[in-house]
Amino acid sequence: MFLRKFLGFILTTSLIGIFLTVFFAITEGSSFLAIGVLFTGAFPFVLLIGVPVSFLSDYLTKNLNGIRRNIVAFLIHSIFGLIAGLVISSLLESLFIVVVTIIAAFVFWLVDEILRMKI
Repeated sequence: MFLRKFLGFILTTSLIGIFLTVFFAITEGSSFLAIGVLFTGAFPFVLLIGVPVSFLSDYLTKNLNGIRRNIVAFLIHSIFGLIAGLVISSLLESLFIVVVTIIAAFVFWLVDEILRMKI
């Protein structure tokens, strides 16, 4: 399970960093070289929020199977992504953060589910 969470963390951080880089390159005209900055920014949030939520999700859904477990795990990731986004956005005064955290929660859930089937 730890290997799956570690791989999920790395893949989610990478995908969110790429997403943010492409988004800012399109909307703000910023350079693709900013990807390092965006990886660095995504890293602590995925590590400190995403990984514990993923472990919590596994714990809370351990007695569920199939689609029911997937739905509950998705809801857990989404709700915590929303809460984290609202808290962080209130500190930084940017609602864009809510969108990013919900996308990150979805990506982490999706990556974790794919890895669950493969590992």
